[in-house]
Amino acid sequence: MPIAHAMWIHGHSIRIEYPDRMDADTRRLGGYIRLVGRAGTSNWFHAAIPTAVIVLDKRLRIGRVMLRFRTSGATVTSVHVYDGGSRIASHDGLSLSPNDWAFEGFDIPAEPEIRWGLGLSFKGEFGSGTHRRIEVSSVGGDFTP
Repeated sequence: MPIAHAMWIHGHSIRIEYPDRMDADTRRLGGYIRLVGRAGTSNWFHAAIPTAVIVLDKRLRIGRVMLRFRTSGATVTSVHVYDGGSRIASHDGLSLSPNDWAFEGFDIPAEPEIRWGLGLSFKGEFGSGTHRRIEVSSVGGDFTP
């Protein structure tokens, strides 16, 4: 199905679920957010993707979401997708730890209609070394008619 809208947010917009598990080096930089976790911890990070739910009297569907990121001493292990309060996709058991900027897409089964607004949450696990970071430049979604 053709893409009707591709909506993205900058990494600066990401929210941290457990701030007490983060190091002081966590900060927003010009092109990305740097998420530095405390050694041996995990955390969830949340991004609200701008969502046009109806375009030209037609409710849009979500086909996939994307994450552009890189890591050092950390791994992305889960990606969950929400329409309002309902989880519509779970990608668990991941082991994503690209050293350079990577673009990862995650399909949404059955491409459901969006009713309330799209959110992407991802889980990061931080190692015990001195470098423990996930840097995210952007998060997005492809909407179909």
